[in-house]
Amino acid sequence: MTFRFDQLFPRAVWPLACLLVAGPGCVLLWGYPPDAEEFHSVGGYLARNVAARFTSAPSALSAGTDRIELTALLLRILQTGCAIGFAALAWLRASGPAWPAMLRSPAALALQLCLAVVGDMGLIYVFTAQLGTLPLRAAMRWLAAAIFLASGTTLLTIAALRMSDGRFIMACTLAAAEAAIMCIVTALVQVALRERRARVALAAAHAELQATQALLTEAVRASERMRLARDLHDMAGHHLTALKLHLDLASRQAGRAAPPSLATASTLAATLLADVRLLVSSERGGCDIDVRLALQTLCAGIPAPRIALDIGERLGIDSAAVAHAVFCAVQEAISNAIRHAGAAAMTIALRRDANGDLALDIADDGRGSGGAAEGNGLRGMRERLDQLGGTLLAANGAPHGFALNIRLPQAGAAA
Repeated sequence: MTFRFDQLFPRAVWPLACLLVAGPGCVLLWGYPPDAEEFHSVGGYLARNVAARFTSAPSALSAGTDRIELTALLLRILQTGCAIGFAALAWLRASGPAWPAMLRSPAALALQLCLAVVGDMGLIYVFTAQLGTLPLRAAMRWLAAAIFLASGTTLLTIAALRMSDGRFIMACTLAAAEAAIMCIVTALVQVALRERRARVALAAAHAELQATQALLTEAVRASERMRLARDLHDMAGHHLTALKLHLDLASRQAGRAAPPSLATASTLAATLLADVRLLVSSERGGCDIDVRLALQTLCAGIPAPRIALDIGERLGIDSAAVAHAVFCAVQEAISNAIRHAGAAAMTIALRRDANGDLALDIADDGRGSGGAAEGNGLRGMRERLDQLGGTLLAANGAPHGFALNIRLPQAGAAA
C-alpha cells in the first residue's frame, strides 16, 4: 500500500513548517549582522568567494569594509533564497500529479538537500521529515546522505574556526545531536505512515465485509422472491387454471340448466387466476438485485482515496452473476487505487445507456500503470466479464491517473 506525498500531509503544511523553522533565522539574519562563525559556513564560503571578485582586499589604503558588507549581504540573500527555494519545492512536491514527475524525482530531492545544507537554517529537519514518506530503504539512503552532508559541513566549520578544546567538544556534541534528531524525525514520520496504512487497510477490509454482506442479503432476498413467485405460479396457478377449465366444461355440459352459481364460480376462478398471474409478474419484477446499497457501503467505508459514486436510476440487475461481476470490478479498482496507484480521488459511475446496456466507468488520479503489464486482478476481471459477454477497456488517464471502462450488454446482463 502506497501513499502519495500530498496524501499524507496537506500542501500548506510544508511551507508552514519551513516558515516556522527558517523564519526566525531569516529575521535575525536581516536584523543583525552575521557573526564570524556564519562566514565559515557553506553559504559564508560561497558569499566570501563571490564578494572577493567584486571588491578589493584589505590593505594600507582600504580597510576592506566593502568586502565584509558585500559578503554579509550576499550571505543574507543566499540563505533567504535557499529557504524560499526549499519551501517552494516542498509545496510543489506536495501538489500531487498535477505537476511534472521531475518535481517528485530524486533530482528534486537532491536539490532540496543542497538547499537545506547551504541555507543552514534548520531546514534539514524538514527535509528529514519528508524522507519519512519514502519507502524505508530509500529513506535510509537519503537520511545517510543528509547526515553526512550536514555533519560534514558542521565539522568543517568547526575545523575552520580553530576552537578551543571545550568549544570543540561542545560543537561535536551538537553535530551528533543534530544527526540523532534527524533520525528521530524520519522514524516518527515512518511510524505515523505505517499507522495510517494499517488504519486504511482495516477500514477498507471492514467496508468490503459490510458491502459483501449487503450484496449477499440483496441476492438472497431476490432469490427468495423468485422462488416464491415460481412456486406460486407452478402450484396455485396450475390448479386455478384446471379449476377454471372444469368450471367452463361443467357450464357447457349443463347448458341452459346450469345454475347461476356455476357461472359466478367460473368468473371468480378467472379473476383469481388473473390476480395470481399479476402477483407473480410483480414478484418477478421485484427480484432484480440492486447493487446500490452494496456499492454505497463499500465506498463510504474507504477513508482514502475520496470516492465520488454516481449510480443511475432504475438499475436493477436480474442476474446474480452480473451483480457479482460489477461489485468485484469496483472492489478491485478501489483496491488497486489504494495499494498501487496512491490515488487521492476516484470517480465511479454506474448506469444504463440508451440501449439498456450496463456501463461502469471508474477513474482515479493516481500514478497510472506506467506501461506495466496487467496484473492478476485485471486479468481475472476481464475473464469474468468475457463469460458474461462484456468488455473491459483499461488505460492511463489524461494527464494522469488510470481509467476502467466496462460494458455489459443487456443480453449478458440478463444471463
